[in-house]
Amino acid sequence: MSQLRLLSLGSGSSGNGFILDTGQIAFLIDCGTAVRPAQAAVRELGIADRLAGIIVSHEHSDHIRSIPSITRRRAYPLITTRGTFSAMRSALPCVACVSGTIHIDSGVEVTFVGVSHDANEPCGFVIDAHATRIAVFTDLGFVDDAVLDALRSADIIVLESNYDREMLRRGGYPAHLKRRIQGPAGHLSNDDCATALVASVSGRTQAIWLAHLSHNNNAPHVARRTTEEALALQGVSVPVRPLPRFDHAEITTIPSHQPSLGIAW
Repeated sequence: MSQLRLLSLGSGSSGNGFILDTGQIAFLIDCGTAVRPAQAAVRELGIADRLAGIIVSHEHSDHIRSIPSITRRRAYPLITTRGTFSAMRSALPCVACVSGTIHIDSGVEVTFVGVSHDANEPCGFVIDAHATRIAVFTDLGFVDDAVLDALRSADIIVLESNYDREMLRRGGYPAHLKRRIQGPAGHLSNDDCATALVASVSGRTQAIWLAHLSHNNNAPHVARRTTEEALALQGVSVPVRPLPRFDHAEITTIPSHQPSLGIAW
């Protein structure tokens, strides 16, 4: 694959963040993981001098928590929607767009795709670079046609698989929170994620990464099995992996295709 790299720094309700490295410049995409691991990843990857900005999907704390610490010594500009920037109330400079495309580097583009989530103009992303397309959608209540089109066009898909419906139903969350999670501006269930993937996976799809798994209402092997079984019923065989909650994962490395055995990965 090309020198483009997209790494997850962690994915879940406790924090989400990615590093996009084009080989010439680098960006954070969301910055909601713990600040020390994020700073360590920047150092280990050798991108501190090439870090050019922070792309933000929406203003919820699990996506922006570490921005103040990351920008304490250097005011990296924010790249986000006007609604998100307004909700963040940040003193940082901003390059704002509204469901448009940002030309990041020679041959590298990031397109903002609006999503349904209880935030102020939230979005997912389509990243194009060096003949590779990656779709990243971590927080959304339902999958509309625009999101489906983005998923269909991608080589690598990162899609939310937040909760198992039965685990949520039986869990200890209060009723109002359960309604919020299951609502059209909440999060995707494993079943919703699988349905969207069945409708969008094509011969172009190389890998699927499941994002933003709930610690209380999901499990990696449950989410993975739900998607794999749905795809198998359609005769589709694509590597499927859950993103780790705290550990790093290189999304642009295609995982080996091993069948799920019902155990945690």
